[in-house]
Amino acid sequence: MNKVAIYHFTDKSEKRPAVNEKQMALLRDFASGYGTIEKEYLDKSLKKCEQEEKKKMIREIGEYDILVTKDFYHISKNTGTCIGLLQRLLSVGVRTHSIEDGSFVFTDVPFNRELNVAIYHSKYIDNTPSANKWKRGNEITVQTQLEIMGLFIKQKTKWKIADVYVDEAQGQSDSKQINLLELIKNSEKYDLVLCKNFNNIHWRTAKFCKRRNDMKLDIYSLREGYLKY
Repeated sequence: MNKVAIYHFTDKSEKRPAVNEKQMALLRDFASGYGTIEKEYLDKSLKKCEQEEKKKMIREIGEYDILVTKDFYHISKNTGTCIGLLQRLLSVGVRTHSIEDGSFVFTDVPFNRELNVAIYHSKYIDNTPSANKWKRGNEITVQTQLEIMGLFIKQKTKWKIADVYVDEAQGQSDSKQINLLELIKNSEKYDLVLCKNFNNIHWRTAKFCKRRNDMKLDIYSLREGYLKY
């Protein structure tokens, strides 16, 4: 029988206890389908710096087989950090299941299959003085990044580039992901989406999960690997 841990966070407001208990009841019911619930970790703060139970859960995670949470936003608000932590858990044999986002399954990359691929790249401009100072001499242009992905496909795979989508804007928001939304509209044409990293799809975990569910496609990130839909 699998040993299951639950992780959840809420806030400290007076209105939350009843809501939180309802959510915990749903999590317990969901988690019981995967095995025996061994421990519940609950942080009563939205602030990362105050989430001591999460830190404890990460230290003790090797004692369990399954981690259950409401959604992957509860693992981390940032997509890249969330994916990294999920992959770390998988490396020690712990699978993560969420009520709202299902499971993230990382598999071997089908390099030898003939797939129609949509390339997606985003560049969101930060014009703060510190960012501009870093960019001088360090920035990789959009064209260079697209060439890197094209060369990767040509040299490493049997894939065919069907379309290329690029968003460039001041900040990453729904209204500024015009070409990603166009990709989603045309998603039935593709077998796979290739990107530099999952943050390119969206840096916020909740938005990334929504975009992924809208696409209904496998995503391969050059940085983080192959995420099966």
